[in-house]
Amino acid sequence: MKITLLDVISEEVIKLFSEQDDYMMDFLGADGVYYTRYSKNEKIKRVWLAYFGELPIGCVAYRKKSSDVGEVKRMFIKQEYRGRGISKLMLNMVEQYAKQCGDHKLHLSTRITLEPAITLYRHSGFFETFRDGLYVEMEKKL
Repeated sequence: MKITLLDVISEEVIKLFSEQDDYMMDFLGADGVYYTRYSKNEKIKRVWLAYFGELPIGCVAYRKKSSDVGEVKRMFIKQEYRGRGISKLMLNMVEQYAKQCGDHKLHLSTRITLEPAITLYRHSGFFETFRDGLYVEMEKKL
């Protein structure tokens, strides 16, 4: 497995973002009406893709939220590759990059029903800062 930094407009990135969007729409069911598919309006600055051989199997993105706060976006691992520690490695890459950018905090938003993701974030030092129904915001001090 390797992890590579790619341009946001890369065909592989767009394809994986689309797979993530499809997964989330299916996962959310009727709540999918509240989910926003990827668009350039997200202003993502960096994207890392994980590969198994030549196959892209996961991604994580970063964008600047404010002058000293970065944001984790679009963490996704294809289902058949989950449970191997790939998300943790990718999250660590984003954290290192955020520190290099001078960020003092990392922020993320997710749904409480994504239990494995919530567990990963909590074990990685993120804490809940806001909850509204199933929507959760979390932060980590760097």
